[in-house]
Amino acid sequence: MRTYSLIISFLLFCLSGHAQVTEPSRQPWYVPEHAVLQTAGGIGMIAGGVGYALGAHRRFDADVLIGYVPGTYTGDRAFGIFTLKGTYSPFTLPVDTHWQIKPLAIGALINYTPSQMLNRSRDDKYSYKNYYWWGSTVRLGAFLGGRVGYGFNTRTGRKRVASAYYELGTNDLYFVSLLTNTKGLALGQILTLGLGVKVDF
Repeated sequence: MRTYSLIISFLLFCLSGHAQVTEPSRQPWYVPEHAVLQTAGGIGMIAGGVGYALGAHRRFDADVLIGYVPGTYTGDRAFGIFTLKGTYSPFTLPVDTHWQIKPLAIGALINYTPSQMLNRSRDDKYSYKNYYWWGSTVRLGAFLGGRVGYGFNTRTGRKRVASAYYELGTNDLYFVSLLTNTKGLALGQILTLGLGVKVDF
């Protein structure tokens, strides 16, 4: 519970800190543009982070997140997951002046789990040298999703957007496992579902 509180407190601190500053014409490049809070999706039971909206039409999001997996779900100690994620939303449906819908989002991610619980090398445990071909600490993933956002004006006059989103995806290990075991696995068994919220600073 302490880790959950730290993540939530960090995001609230970022939001409140930016809300109290008089809006300049342009933020410095190194200042994140939004905060993200997500559950599941292959990046931790709960994950929080910050990111940027990039491109001429701001259709690409680049996010950095830190996830947490409790020990009750690992069978031993809790561990963290560090994730870099990119999401591209090709178009937006303007429902009205406040609401916006991004029905399609395409993305990819890479995450790293530094936990000592994970075996980094298993070759000495099996006579066949490459019995396990994958690394246990790094995962590559891809996903499809969508987002619904609501625009609002702050006291400083700047328009911001709060969004809720979902991501349905898989990773390299799950995908290859399906290809090599089509009779034993179904497509639904390799998919992960992530739900999250994203708020502009």
